[in-house]
Amino acid sequence: MAEPAPLNTAEPPRLDPAQVPVEAMTIPDSLDLRFEGWSPEVFEMLGRLRANPHIEQYNEEKPGVTTLLKDPFDRYRDDLVVNWVLPNRLKLETEKNVFSRLLKNDFGAGGCHDNRWMSFYRPHTKRLKDVQVSHSVSPDGLDIGVYVGSYAEDLLEQALGRIEQAPATYLDLVNPLLQRKNWRFYTHAGSGKNKRKEVFRNPLDDLPDDLERADGIWVRGRFSPEEVVDWGADVVAHALDAVFDVWPIYRFYLADRFEYA
Repeated sequence: MAEPAPLNTAEPPRLDPAQVPVEAMTIPDSLDLRFEGWSPEVFEMLGRLRANPHIEQYNEEKPGVTTLLKDPFDRYRDDLVVNWVLPNRLKLETEKNVFSRLLKNDFGAGGCHDNRWMSFYRPHTKRLKDVQVSHSVSPDGLDIGVYVGSYAEDLLEQALGRIEQAPATYLDLVNPLLQRKNWRFYTHAGSGKNKRKEVFRNPLDDLPDDLERADGIWVRGRFSPEEVVDWGADVVAHALDAVFDVWPIYRFYLADRFEYA
């Protein structure tokens, strides 16, 4: 008697996220959550760091940095992985170096940021060198959006080239978000005292004249501290909605052959 064929227990391959249309992505009907929500105290703590952005204040806040910010942020990250990245088999780095640091790398000057942000990235690159769908907690609330620029110079050049070739398509992706409360499109250029930032909060008739000189491009929405605290664990569902909202722009920057639908 012939031996039975072995069962194929291999996991299906993970997918390049840039090639996955938003229509092809799903999330569970009932989310599997560990994150309990953000507390009012985390926004108060980050507000104190904004008022006094130095290592002395950081050291004073250090216990809360762990219990109020880092530990909950880990659970928030885990919920995004379990409910979005894994079900859609997205090939994204979700653990190594996905979080920013509060302390500044300012050559020993002892500066401190007033926000912490996170972004998954494609494994062949790094967080700062990829197009970022980022999640940031600051005194202003929770910001979620898509960014290209700064250290990802090659991808910024690619994105600007695609915008130049298909400006109407790009505006069709951006403007519906700018019709909503607390969404904005903005660019930055230069550094230090020469840094410039141009912010747009309403739908655009045309692209900014100096867009081709931008060092970075943001499309980002903001949830206020009051909203975030009130939502509790349900903030994960709102965050996933925001990720889906910006996903077509993410793909516009990265997808092959302009297949960004």
